[in-house]
Amino acid sequence: MPRQHQHAHHQPRTLITGATGFLGRNILFRLLEGDDRRRFVLLVRGRGGQSPRDRLHKILSSRYTEEEVLEFKKRIDLAPGDVTWKHFGLDDRAYRSMAESVDRVIHAAALVLFNFPLEQARNINVEGTRIVLDFAEEAARQDALRRVDYIGTAYVAGKRRGVILEDELDEGQAFNNTYEQTKMEAEKIVRERWGDLPITIHRPSIVVGESSTGKTSSFNVVYFPLKLYVRGIWRWTPGTPDVPVDIVPVDFVCRAVDLLSRSDETLGRCYHITASQNATTMGETSKLAQAYFGQKPVKFIRPVIYMNTFHRLAGMLTFGRLHDTLMNKGALYLPYFMSNLRFDNRQASAILGPQGVEAPLVKDYFARIFQFCIDTDWGKKAVEPED
Repeated sequence: MPRQHQHAHHQPRTLITGATGFLGRNILFRLLEGDDRRRFVLLVRGRGGQSPRDRLHKILSSRYTEEEVLEFKKRIDLAPGDVTWKHFGLDDRAYRSMAESVDRVIHAAALVLFNFPLEQARNINVEGTRIVLDFAEEAARQDALRRVDYIGTAYVAGKRRGVILEDELDEGQAFNNTYEQTKMEAEKIVRERWGDLPITIHRPSIVVGESSTGKTSSFNVVYFPLKLYVRGIWRWTPGTPDVPVDIVPVDFVCRAVDLLSRSDETLGRCYHITASQNATTMGETSKLAQAYFGQKPVKFIRPVIYMNTFHRLAGMLTFGRLHDTLMNKGALYLPYFMSNLRFDNRQASAILGPQGVEAPLVKDYFARIFQFCIDTDWGKKAVEPED
C-alpha cells in the first residue's frame, strides 16, 4: 500500500518507552505540545488494577484540562507491553506493524531504584535496552527508522573523581549501586550499535522538578535528605560545603533532549545534560533550604567521622521508621553528596549554547522546588506516582 494511502495509525510515530516515569512523561509532554502533527506510540503495561488506558489518562490529567487530554489522546496509540519481554510482548504481526510506522525511538524506560539486586536491575536496564535496540533494527529494516534517543545518566561515572568527559564510559570504575552499574552496561550496548543504528546518547545528572513550578512526580535523591532536614530529623552531612552537586530541572533536560535530537549531527555522539559550570554546591543548597524553611544550619562533618557517627546513632534505633530510613534509604543517597564529580558538557554546550539553552542556577528556582514539596506534603497529595 502506498504510504500516502496508509491508515492514520501508519503515519510516522515516535515510540516512547518509560512514559509513565518521571522523565519519560515530561519528554512526552514537551513533544505533544511542540508538534501538533506528531503521533506517538507508548509502551505501557497495566498495573495495580489499572489498564494502560487508565494510566495514560491519569498521567495526562496531571497536567492538562479534560478537553486537552481528549485532544492529545487522539495522537497517542498504546502498545500494552514491557521492554523486558521479547517483542515487547506483542505478537509478530503487531510487532511488525509497529516497526513499519515508527521513525523515532526514545528509550527512557529504566529501573532507577538503587537497591535492586544486580540481576533484576540488569533485566530492565540492560536487557530492556537490548530489546528496544532490536526493535529499532526492525524499524530500520522496514525503512522507517530515522533516529534513536537513548536516555542514560551522567552517573555511569560511578565512583570516579574529577572531570568526566562526554566520550568516556568504561574507565574501570567501581559503582555506588546497581543502577549506575547497569546503566553503564546498557550504554556499552548502545555504543556497540552506533555503527548500525542512528543513535544519540543523552546523560542527565540529578533531575529535579520543573524550574517554573517545582512540579515533580519523583521525590528521591535530593528530596530525601531535604525532607529529613526540613522536619528536623537530621541536619548533619558528610564532606565540605564546596562539594559540587550537579542538579538539573526536568524542563531543562527535556528541552535539551528535544533540541539535540533535531540534528543528524548529534547521531553517534554522547551529551552531558548537566549543570556543569552552573552546578551548585552542598553549601549553597543547604543555605537556600535553611533560609526558606527557617531551620538551623546544616553541620558538615568529615566523611569518616560522619559514617562512624551515622552507623552508631542509626544502630541505636533498634526499631521504627527512623531506623529504616537512615540505614536503608539514607545510605543509598549519601554517595551523591560526598563525591567530587564534575561533568564536562562542552559537546552539548556547543549545540545548546547558541540557542540560549543552559541549566539555570539552583538559586533561581529552588524556592519553587521547596514550595511544591510543602504543597504536596512530599508527594502524598495529588501526584501521580512514577512507574
